[in-house]
Amino acid sequence: MKIQLAHVQHLRDVCELLKVLDTEKRTFSDEKQNLFFISKQWCYIAVESGNVVGVMVLEPTEGSYKIYTLVSKRKGTGKLLINCAIDICRKNNIPKLWCWSLARYAAEGFYKKMGFAESFLLHKQWDGEDCYFLGKLINMDSKVTYNEII
Repeated sequence: MKIQLAHVQHLRDVCELLKVLDTEKRTFSDEKQNLFFISKQWCYIAVESGNVVGVMVLEPTEGSYKIYTLVSKRKGTGKLLINCAIDICRKNNIPKLWCWSLARYAAEGFYKKMGFAESFLLHKQWDGEDCYFLGKLINMDSKVTYNEII
């Protein structure tokens, strides 16, 4: 499996994968929005045997990086995408990685396993839904562990 920046030709696959995150009030699979993320080089994909099996949008914000979206279809893909995000933080000397996750996605355990030590449950915070705010401090002394980013 390879992690790489998404390009325009991946737009349809990116949007299709992100449909699982769509809510009644938000559309993460919106083509225009994802084309913007791709054009900014914020969208990373996991590719296996020519198929897109994971997507992560990593947005720079206020001296940190925010995982805007993360979806994977294969076991282990989410971990590779998070490791990619950690490596990007290290390469850019960014000390903090964080994300929001709706409680309905049941992703808090995954993020904690990935070392996101800060976790806050915010009731009715995001479009009236409970969500988690999760953060991870990046150890800048560690060596970059993932280097297959194109």
